[in-house]
Amino acid sequence: MAKSYLGWVLPGLFFTIGFGFAACVGADPTGDDCEPTSAGAGGAGGAGGAGGASPTSGGGAQSAGDPETSEDGDNNFHHPMDPTQPGQQDPFEILKKRAAEGPPEVRTRLHSCSKLTYSSLGEFLVSRGVNLDAVAPAGQPPTAGQLYKSAATKDALGVANFDARMGESYFYTISAATKLFDIFVQAAPEIIDKADEAEACKISGTGYPVFNAQGTCTYYGLSCIMGRPATDDDMELCNLMVSQADGSKPADLANKRALTVAAFLAAAHTCQ
Repeated sequence: MAKSYLGWVLPGLFFTIGFGFAACVGADPTGDDCEPTSAGAGGAGGAGGAGGASPTSGGGAQSAGDPETSEDGDNNFHHPMDPTQPGQQDPFEILKKRAAEGPPEVRTRLHSCSKLTYSSLGEFLVSRGVNLDAVAPAGQPPTAGQLYKSAATKDALGVANFDARMGESYFYTISAATKLFDIFVQAAPEIIDKADEAEACKISGTGYPVFNAQGTCTYYGLSCIMGRPATDDDMELCNLMVSQADGSKPADLANKRALTVAAFLAAAHTCQ
């Protein structure tokens, strides 16, 4: 009977003693880290209990102003409480960054701009006169429609992958923004040719081309490309870009116009 009683008590006794030594010793094999608390009777292990327990008393107790729970801190996880600690940004650096970004209305636009969804991009291109089913002749660069459709299979535009239970990406990556600009460059000649026929660009049934007979940018044509009213700065920049073309070379003029339209398309639809 006594033997069976000891066999039942001893394992629990050894476990209790071993657990106490493990909690006390920590990183110091001599056990010096285990300091007596300053709490009164019955106050051991209490964090800030009666008797004025020290911040190092108890199991993992921590005061509000001290990020460490022991004198050397080697046996405890360090929680930075100071904004200047590693992993935190200096408030003055944040203020400097906000000042460089501009007023709140500009800053909000920079940090809240999401990616144009894949389906919305396709609808926009079609509404501006782009034929997504067009195929380039052999040996020629792919059309805007070919680039658009291939981007879905190659995941270049962050299209949703339902088989993998992944939704469409919310922001542009570098590769997605690059692919978008490639599509706009290839779509620009079609948009220039069909802008005055596109229903989305008509006002009271009248269509407006992107460039008039004098070769300058039109207000309504540029507004339709960007999806918002063009400003004086937009008009000035558009005309400046087109004026860089060599008038004696029709091909150069066509390229400059295409790049101008592509630049405005990319800027307007990536919140730039």
